[in-house]
Amino acid sequence: MTPTPPAPRGTGPDGAPARADLAALLGGASLAASASGAALALLPLDSPLRAPLALYFLFAAPAQALHSALRRLQPLPRAVASLSGAVLINLLIAEIMASSNTRSIPGEIMAVAVISFLLFLAGTGVNHSINDRSGAVKIPKT
Repeated sequence: MTPTPPAPRGTGPDGAPARADLAALLGGASLAASASGAALALLPLDSPLRAPLALYFLFAAPAQALHSALRRLQPLPRAVASLSGAVLINLLIAEIMASSNTRSIPGEIMAVAVISFLLFLAGTGVNHSINDRSGAVKIPKT
């Protein structure tokens, strides 16, 4: 048995870059913080973290959904577009709810959650029909 050579510096045990592991860790932490912010905003709990985490959810959820939908862009324009799109989504929701006199914090949280979920689905390609598939399925002859 020959010993395996040590992994190059900056890579994980499976050879993947450590940067990918850090990005996955930060993405998971961001998801947990924004989900807890939405939960704290919707539930009638008194917590000092309620306002900051709810505000984080209002900007992070649409930004993350747009970031996944714009995966063909370069990293810097993708980040700028997703952050400005998150601000635009929040402003449009606030304007629509203010003009219809139905403005409430739980209503805005739900509206942002629904729009972010729909944007995330659009980014994953779930809405593609069967006819849009790139490769045709060949049936083998028997």
